[in-house]
Amino acid sequence: MSERPRMLVLSHVHPFPGASGQQQRVRYTLEAARSLFHVTFLTPAPPGQEDKVRAQIAPFVDAALVLPSLYSRTSASRWRHRAGGVVHALATGEKRTNYDVGTVEFAPSRIAAAVRTADFDIAIFEYWYAARTASVFRSGSVPAVLDMHNILWRALDRQLEGAGMPPSLRRLAVARYRRREEESWGAFDGVVAINREEERYVLGRRLRPRARVFYAPMGVDVDRWPWKWSPVRPVRIGFYGGLGSAENEEGAFRSHRSVMPQVWRHFPDAELWLVGSHPSARLKALTADPRIRVTGFVRDVAEVLSTMTCVVCPWSGTYGFRSRVVEVMSLGVPVVASRDALWGMEIEHGDGVLLADDDETLARLAAGLVSDEALARTLSGEARAVVERLYTVEATYGRWMREVCEWLRERRAGAA
Repeated sequence: MSERPRMLVLSHVHPFPGASGQQQRVRYTLEAARSLFHVTFLTPAPPGQEDKVRAQIAPFVDAALVLPSLYSRTSASRWRHRAGGVVHALATGEKRTNYDVGTVEFAPSRIAAAVRTADFDIAIFEYWYAARTASVFRSGSVPAVLDMHNILWRALDRQLEGAGMPPSLRRLAVARYRRREEESWGAFDGVVAINREEERYVLGRRLRPRARVFYAPMGVDVDRWPWKWSPVRPVRIGFYGGLGSAENEEGAFRSHRSVMPQVWRHFPDAELWLVGSHPSARLKALTADPRIRVTGFVRDVAEVLSTMTCVVCPWSGTYGFRSRVVEVMSLGVPVVASRDALWGMEIEHGDGVLLADDDETLARLAAGLVSDEALARTLSGEARAVVERLYTVEATYGRWMREVCEWLRERRAGAA
């Protein structure tokens, strides 16, 4: 491995435009990998847009392999695959995405025809949907590594609960999906966990012999998110996240319903800023109260967030990673959050954040923080320090790629 080892990344998620957390994770993974690997990115694109997608991917990789999407090839194919996805979901308990990615776009036979496994030293899969295709690489002695992004059955459980599914049906649906997801981990030579608790969980599951579990949380570009906390008056309390998701919309409503009444009791002119794209009409309706702002998409979101006295994150569910919280902390903005929000993220009460077990306590802590400028200043400095210690791009994706490179050397040495 005197030259750069060659990495293939298979992903239906693109590294652009970078608005979502999953797009940012793919982007930072590619950028970190290129310092050590020759990186090829394999992805589908709508027919006729292959050249456009290839050009958009080019800045992040050494080579792009863009396949014409089979799902969206024609109107008939879309309807056929949509129906196939429904049947697949009913038969297996998986999501339609499993069918779209694993059976249609990244089917084993298609990937085997598209790439020469001998050209690569490692294959990285974004999400587990195409787990069956890992065998294509393993048969050629190329290790396949899964970046889970998060444990998806836990996210599904939260989503179905929020949708009001009866508990008995929800438990059945989650159990079926969980079984398929956890079985898929055994198809890979390595699995990447996004937080420490998920890392511990995966280590306790049945994996392949000699399988490696990597830890790679979501890092942020601290130059793009510099310390710049400058709270203004009237006091601003922020909630930050893509407001089009059901989980974040509920968090925004909880911020209004549970947190602000206590703040308004002491600071009646305080403002609640709901910062994020794609807010619903229900959220926009809150602006009937002039103390509430719903921003929609903001081009320079760091500039807006830096004016907040604090940002609140009332989140339910122990899964995944709150990358938006890390962005806020990088700016030096104090955070008041539920313990679920920072589950597994190695951040403790006082590390730039105040943690609460329930909404009542969260509201009390937020109101107290607004009243205590000295505490807020202390938390601001601590928040930035935690990010610089744990969550820079180098400390997360860069470290992961160095570990992957060393792991490959060890595998080769062991096989010699």
